[in-house]
Amino acid sequence: MVSDSGEQVGRVAPKRARKDEDKEARRRVLLDEALALYQATSYSEVKMADVAERAHLAKGTVFLYFPTKEALFLALLEDLLFAWFARLEARLGTVEGAWTGPWLARAVAESLEPELSLTRLLAMLQTVLEQNVSVEQARRFKERLLEAMARTGALLESRLSFLQPGEGARVLVHLHALVTGLRQMADVAPVAREVLALPHMAPLRIDFTAELTTALTTLLRGLEAR
Repeated sequence: MVSDSGEQVGRVAPKRARKDEDKEARRRVLLDEALALYQATSYSEVKMADVAERAHLAKGTVFLYFPTKEALFLALLEDLLFAWFARLEARLGTVEGAWTGPWLARAVAESLEPELSLTRLLAMLQTVLEQNVSVEQARRFKERLLEAMARTGALLESRLSFLQPGEGARVLVHLHALVTGLRQMADVAPVAREVLALPHMAPLRIDFTAELTTALTTLLRGLEAR
């Protein structure tokens, strides 16, 4: 009987594994199509039905994976954010020699420059994306974020001697605040963009990367000068 049971498990397990792989592949397709729609339009214009159509799935199937639009985009943000963390850590980990606050500020800002979708979703995290998701999803995201911040924060503290224990993670919290504010200021409506193109409106224009570099440099210099 033990032998028969083992044979049954052996027969069932591959099917289950394939089913799990299929689910993950379908989830990946939904996230990719949501990102493509978001990049082509805006968050408000993306509809779950459109995501389903692009993924060649029934609309009801989408809700089996993501019960709300916010849940879908929080999952998308999670993918983009932790991929960025990994790239940033790899980039910082290859640099030898002494770090400086201005160098780190520039490196971080430049790493975010091509991440338009990421920074836009980060700016919506508290006000939109976390407003209609389950406690379970929010907790998983926050736990993973906490781990990433602790890991990257420890790297910052190991290379910037003026940072005290725990301050590396706090620098990342301030970075989030800066990204949120500057992204909202940089993403102006078409009518405002036309007005800001006037020569005398130059002081009101926002260059996201340049302003983020300046603000983060100021923050780090302040910590160093204590």
